[in-house]
Amino acid sequence: MITRRSLGLAAATLAALPRAGQTRTAGTLRIAFDAEWTSLDPHFHSFPYNLSVGYHLFDALTAHDATQQAVPRLAQSWRPLGTEGWEFSLRDDARFQDGSPVSAADVVASIARIRAVRNSPGPLTTVIRPVSEVTAKDARTVTVMTSVPTPALPNLMTSVFILPARLAEATGEDFATGRAQVGSGPFKFVSYARGDRLVLEPNPVHWGAKPAWSRTELRIIPNAGAREAALLAGDVDFIVNPSTTSVARLKADPNFLIHQAVSTRITYLQVHQGETPKADMGGTGGKNPFADARVRRAVSLAIPRQAICERILDGLAVPASQIIGPGQSGHDPSLAVEAPDPDQARRLLAEAGWGQGFEVRLSTPSDRNMNGRRVAEAIAASLTRIGIRVAVNAVPLNVWLAEWRRGEYSMVLHGAGPVPVTWTLVPQLVGTKDMAAGFGPSNESHYSNPALDAVMRQALAEIDTAKREALLHQAARTIRAETALIPLHHEAAVWASRKGLSFAARSDTLTYATEIRPV
Repeated sequence: MITRRSLGLAAATLAALPRAGQTRTAGTLRIAFDAEWTSLDPHFHSFPYNLSVGYHLFDALTAHDATQQAVPRLAQSWRPLGTEGWEFSLRDDARFQDGSPVSAADVVASIARIRAVRNSPGPLTTVIRPVSEVTAKDARTVTVMTSVPTPALPNLMTSVFILPARLAEATGEDFATGRAQVGSGPFKFVSYARGDRLVLEPNPVHWGAKPAWSRTELRIIPNAGAREAALLAGDVDFIVNPSTTSVARLKADPNFLIHQAVSTRITYLQVHQGETPKADMGGTGGKNPFADARVRRAVSLAIPRQAICERILDGLAVPASQIIGPGQSGHDPSLAVEAPDPDQARRLLAEAGWGQGFEVRLSTPSDRNMNGRRVAEAIAASLTRIGIRVAVNAVPLNVWLAEWRRGEYSMVLHGAGPVPVTWTLVPQLVGTKDMAAGFGPSNESHYSNPALDAVMRQALAEIDTAKREALLHQAARTIRAETALIPLHHEAAVWASRKGLSFAARSDTLTYATEIRPV
């Protein structure tokens, strides 16, 4: 059991470690994030910024490369055990910062700890849900058995950070103060000031290539203008999510670089499909228009996706035809992006008995999606032209999440991803709510299709890649036919830096200081 004394001893051990292994090829790297991680506990929250920070201090069995392929980290290799599980072989040279070896027992304890974390707004239990048993075959071999065939398990393990078994009861505050920061990642903890910055130095006993920087600062600057001003002034070297309007200007300036990739994140509209309308809908006579698939399709046909991507998102997004983006496993190339057709949209509304239109509120986080408020306003204007009178409600993410979870919204604009396995977004967004199975955690629409659920369950358990792709394509076509969800676009993942830095832009939007190097 962890005690304050053991935490104090661990911290003292960290402070006394030799610095001989550190690389001193460059000075301080200063990265500015647009939002703060919710905890330094690596098991608390699946929020992308938590994962970015967790990777610096801790290691997982596997990691994703820039193209979302699983590559070795603490596990040097893995193999399937038929369709019932996987075996992971740990590397011999992995050490925690106190010098102790990373063992199979630490992996067992870390996975068990994830299930014990409480009050997470986005629990990591979703990625280990199929795991039924984890055992240490020997000190260097871990056996992970699953309740169903889980071909994606090596990818899912990228979010499961491993910490020493003795720290299983460490609290969030223990991690924030550094007392429990005994990871095996490429960096070690120096200090943390909430709302300001996390300071790191290279971990001298890390098994892999050392960071190119003697010191790294992860700063929090939520305002885009302030982030860009800090970059222009030389106060930071690298920023996450520059504003869309500044990207072209920075590209044209020889002193700066833009790094970008199409992300795996999907921005979408989700509408309440229950028979009874909510309080934010009017003029319906006690009926919910969105319960009719024809009305949902009319909404989709009213939206000028290409124009929104070009004019409002400044070309930093691509229109979406389905939940999974082009080039990703599960994307069905036969489904084209729907072109706007207001006339057909009006005909569908009239056919469904809503030719007179109705009133509804479109709710969106004001601080999460790329130019989210402006996108919502453009969609509202397009829907008003076909007779659906829309008012935009843009509120901070924490307010929006609480109201959304309470079921107060008829129509929302939101985004999902990145996730360790992109095609697992499908059951999360449109699956019938079944939290034990990981279906529907982000489905607040009341959409439910048992036949679609069955197809998605088959896909999640299918080992054969070709068969799984066919099932995922079938699911995509069903979602399109029923307009279960209205896909809008896939945002670009964008970073900006001073010249002289290289960075391979990642489709998962994560930011790793180890991948930023001087040139």
